[in-house]
Amino acid sequence: MSEEKPGAAGSSTNPLGESQEARFLDDLKALDTAARDKGVIRLHLSRLQPENRDKQNLRNAETVFDELTRTRSARLYRLRNSDLMVIFERDETDSAERAMLKLLKLWERDPLMQKSKSDARKNRLSSWFDMTQDYDKILTFAMRQSATTERSVRKLLPELIAERELQRNNAERGTPLMPLELGRAEEALARVDLSSFTRRQPVCAFVEDGKPEVIFTEVFVSIADLRETLMPRTNLTVNPWLSQHLTQTLDRRVMAQIARREDRTLLRDGFSINVNVSTVLSEEFLSFDDDFAPSSQDVVLEMRIDDIFADPGSFAFARDFVNERGYRICIDGPTLNTFAYADTNRLGVAYAKLMWTPDLAAYIGTSQGQELKQIIRDRKKGRTILARYDSDAAVKVGQQLGITMFQGRYVDSVARGR
Repeated sequence: MSEEKPGAAGSSTNPLGESQEARFLDDLKALDTAARDKGVIRLHLSRLQPENRDKQNLRNAETVFDELTRTRSARLYRLRNSDLMVIFERDETDSAERAMLKLLKLWERDPLMQKSKSDARKNRLSSWFDMTQDYDKILTFAMRQSATTERSVRKLLPELIAERELQRNNAERGTPLMPLELGRAEEALARVDLSSFTRRQPVCAFVEDGKPEVIFTEVFVSIADLRETLMPRTNLTVNPWLSQHLTQTLDRRVMAQIARREDRTLLRDGFSINVNVSTVLSEEFLSFDDDFAPSSQDVVLEMRIDDIFADPGSFAFARDFVNERGYRICIDGPTLNTFAYADTNRLGVAYAKLMWTPDLAAYIGTSQGQELKQIIRDRKKGRTILARYDSDAAVKVGQQLGITMFQGRYVDSVARGR
């Protein structure tokens, strides 16, 4: 149905205001397969003579689609170079063609129109696409055009991590933890029995009969529950530096708890704990290692990606030490934006977690999905863990991407019901 491939837009700014490329991309991603029975028009208004691209003419171009946009049968988006993208319902094709004919009449004296017929589709002003056939092509175009995407590509890893931390922190309640309150929080942690705040969640692989096989179990302290009990009006994670200091205290408490060897099942099946790089280099970890070297158990140390890249030299030293001692490392926290940096081969670690997001489902069948699948394949089968999801649909998405290990509420409930 398409007459030409979507091309790159120019860099000039639409005179009617800010471009809507990011919203165009978001709306495309939100369309599931069943909702793609639509058509798309790209209006190449940037090809018109400059005198025919003033504010009034561009406004007229948007107005001809008012009948459709008012009834939500169509959505219109401005590109930076003054082009327009229109997504319309398939049963409104006739209305879209009538709108196109009005535009051809409006600019009939422009040189662009002199070599084209008065046909709604066969002209140099527009390109038409069928979403059921051209979705991947349009999505690729939108990702390239999106100002948000272009900015993200240029961001350094620390910026991406800081952005993720800000989003996560904004979702939490309470006033920020301040330096003066840190001492009070650590004193409270020293007295409280952490066993009631300790959670366990398995990392599983689905075997051929569809049943989950536990690979290891993560042992962690629920920060949210801890906060509600100790400091309910304080956000313990909004300040990343104070939060890291606090987690170091938690690291030591969890190591001491495990070293008591109270949970024989945990010790037999293998487990993981969350640690900071600095914790691995501490005297407390050496004592833990003396009491509990993983010679006969599978022990995984989970380190956050932002902590790893905050001091790569210290991480490399810590990695070499724990690998020699028989531990394995899992990179915790990567999102779609930062997963490329969590290269298990280059960093010399056993696993990397990919945090679940509904955007992953939109990647299936796209060029971006193929690239992600190739990254996962290059890092060897069984090194990527899909985490923080709560449905079997997410498992299916992960399996299509080549992921074999999963951690989340859904697999947790299935494992408990074995």
